[in-house]
Amino acid sequence: MERRRLAKKFFLLAGVVSVLVLCVYLAWFYHAQSIENDRRALAEARVLSAEIGAAWDYIDAVQPQINRATGETSGIYCAVAAKDIAKRFSAGSAYSIRYIRGNPRNTEDAPDDFERKALSSFEEGVVEEYYGLEHQGDSSVFRYVGLLEIEDGCLPCHGDPAGEKDITGYAKEGMAEGDVAGAVSIVMPMDSIIADAKADLVSTVVFFCVLMGSVTLVLALGLRTWITAPIVDENKKLRHEAEDQSNFLTIITHELKTPLSSILAFTELWKERMPDDSPESRALVNEVETNARVLLAMINNVLDAAKLEAGTLSLAQDEFDVYDLAGQVKATMGPLAKKKDVSFKVKVSPDTPLLLGDEEVLRRIVVNLVNNALRFTDSGGWVELQLAYREGRFVICVCDNGCGIPAEQLDHVFDRFVSAPHSETTSEGGTGLGLSIVRNFSTMMGGNASVKSLEGEGSCFTVELPLPAIPDEVEEGDDAADTGLPLADEPSADSLCSREGGNHEPS
Repeated sequence: MERRRLAKKFFLLAGVVSVLVLCVYLAWFYHAQSIENDRRALAEARVLSAEIGAAWDYIDAVQPQINRATGETSGIYCAVAAKDIAKRFSAGSAYSIRYIRGNPRNTEDAPDDFERKALSSFEEGVVEEYYGLEHQGDSSVFRYVGLLEIEDGCLPCHGDPAGEKDITGYAKEGMAEGDVAGAVSIVMPMDSIIADAKADLVSTVVFFCVLMGSVTLVLALGLRTWITAPIVDENKKLRHEAEDQSNFLTIITHELKTPLSSILAFTELWKERMPDDSPESRALVNEVETNARVLLAMINNVLDAAKLEAGTLSLAQDEFDVYDLAGQVKATMGPLAKKKDVSFKVKVSPDTPLLLGDEEVLRRIVVNLVNNALRFTDSGGWVELQLAYREGRFVICVCDNGCGIPAEQLDHVFDRFVSAPHSETTSEGGTGLGLSIVRNFSTMMGGNASVKSLEGEGSCFTVELPLPAIPDEVEEGDDAADTGLPLADEPSADSLCSREGGNHEPS
């Protein structure tokens, strides 16, 4: 399955890259082909102009032999011969060749708009040829106008004196050698050139697609054989190893919980049967119980982390009392706080209703937050837990006046195996999983976890969870006295744990 996904991703990426390359290539090819079409048309027009010009020059050179013996014209001279050749050529093809003048002797030599622009350019001495594309109906044509200058052989008919009749019966124009005599105008159809260009484009696209397909196929086979297949196999191996490791941790931690539970049960029984006049023995029992609970919490964290990673943890939806939850946390974490000489207070908002959720997961969240606060709070400090329900969200807030967290580390406190190195209590150690489990549990329940802290002053961790309330089950404050927990003052909308760091004393 993974190989198929990798193959699909590769072919998709190769397809996108190929399409982009093809689009860029087509844009460049179209531009280059347009330039090439113009170049071909211009070269062909120049050849035609040169051929007609050669015929003109030949007639001009043999004009004395063509004229009658008396020297009079026989009616055949350069202009007549060249025009007749152009007409005959145009009549048998799709081309049009003719001669034009600015002041024509015949109306058929009168220029159109394109040709007038060309003659104006010649008169200004800007260019000696003028060309461009035009659309005539549904077709495109190439227009070419080439300059004709007055030469020595042209002066008998077009030179001085102006107004005098030449041998053809037309009045001379009084032109000098080098003046603009007129131009040869050629109209060429572009259909065949464009058709050839389209054929070249199609063949190029087909070749490009075949080439890219072949290259993609070869690369895909090579990548699958030498790269993706070994990677997928290695990933499977690593996944199996991770699953085995997770299963191993689950089994080991589960097996460790059994003797620890027995130890805790025996310490409770021992404390009940111990004489009241044995303070030293009672202190030793309390020490055993405290350390057993610490170890049990660490084992629970490892077990939870393994379940979260394996995706086997499910959430229950049971009715629970927040006061009972607070009492359990107080009973569990109170001895740890007393051992460290840290003041630990728990407050529950008096209007907190019965809620629907996974009480055990919530207890783990609170225990991990309180345990984290105790670890980084030195002797003589304080830790405060506040629980409240507002606007459909169960709010857990744990504040302390411990070592605080550097600002650059705030974004990473909920990562796995991250621990702040600034407290003398860090030597007591931990798994580095507690806050990561808090965040993961919060996310699973649709909530969020956040932290505010000032280095050297303390921290406040807040968890907000969208839990439904059970209405009309408990009147406000009915069971508060039974828990032995103080009621928190009524919090405003943003007051609970909104203080920066831990720079306040618990009331």
